[in-house]
Amino acid sequence: MKKILSAIGLIMFGALFSQDIAFSKLYGNSDPVNYYLGHYPVTGSDGLDINWYGGIRLRTSTGVGFQLLENGNVGIGTASPTTKLDVKGDARFFDFVSGGSNSWIWHTPDDNVRKTLYMAPMNAANTDWDWSKALILNGENGNALLNGKFEAKELKVTLTPTADFVFDENYNLPKLEDVETHIKEKKHLPEIASAKEMKKEGVNVGEFQIKLLQKIEELTLYTIEQSKQLKRLQENNDKLTKEVKELQLIKRSK
Repeated sequence: MKKILSAIGLIMFGALFSQDIAFSKLYGNSDPVNYYLGHYPVTGSDGLDINWYGGIRLRTSTGVGFQLLENGNVGIGTASPTTKLDVKGDARFFDFVSGGSNSWIWHTPDDNVRKTLYMAPMNAANTDWDWSKALILNGENGNALLNGKFEAKELKVTLTPTADFVFDENYNLPKLEDVETHIKEKKHLPEIASAKEMKKEGVNVGEFQIKLLQKIEELTLYTIEQSKQLKRLQENNDKLTKEVKELQLIKRSK
C-alpha cells in the first residue's frame, strides 16, 4: 500500500512540476503574511521570494546543507549557525570581496594546496584589482610580500641575539682610525650594507636594527673613552696652570 501511495505521489508531483504554473503567492500554515512562496521583479527577469518565518533548511542524504535561521544567521553544513555566516567544514574562495567598490579582494590560486593568499585593492579607475599594491602571504615558507607602503602604530620584531655583546670585556672595539679608513674607501660604515646593496637586495628590518644598535653601542664606548681622555687632559691642564701660577709667584717674590 505504501509503495502504491508513493508511486501516486511521485506521479502527481511530476505532473505538477512538468508544466509552468502561474502564481502570485503560495502560502502555508494558513498564514499568507509570514509563510509564503512568491516572486519579485528583477530588471528583465523575475526573482523567487521565499518567506518562511521560522527559517529555511535545505538537506541532503549527508545532512544539513544550508540553514537560514529566523535571526538571519546562515549556516552551511550546520543547523545551528551562531554568526551571520557559519561554515562547518572547508570553504574555498577565488574572489572574495568585503564591503564597497574600493574593498579588498582575497584570492587563493586554483592549485588545491591553499598555501598562498593574495589581497589587493581596486585601482583608481575602479575597473580591476590593483595587483601592484597587493599583499601576498605565503604559508609554505612564511613570507609576506607587500607591493606598496606599510604603516602601523606598533611593530614588534622578535630576533636574537641582540647587540649587547659590544659591552663584553673581550669585545674587540674597532679603532677609530680603521673606521675612518673604511668610510673613506667604502663610503659606508663597517658591517653595514651599502646603499647600492640595500636598493638591490632590500633590508632585513630585524637584523638591520640590531646592526644599528651595535654601531650605537660602539659609538657609546667611543664617547665614554673620549670623555675619560678629556677629563685627564683637563686634570693635566689644571695641574700645569697651577704650576705656572706658582712659578710666577716665586719669580715675583725675588
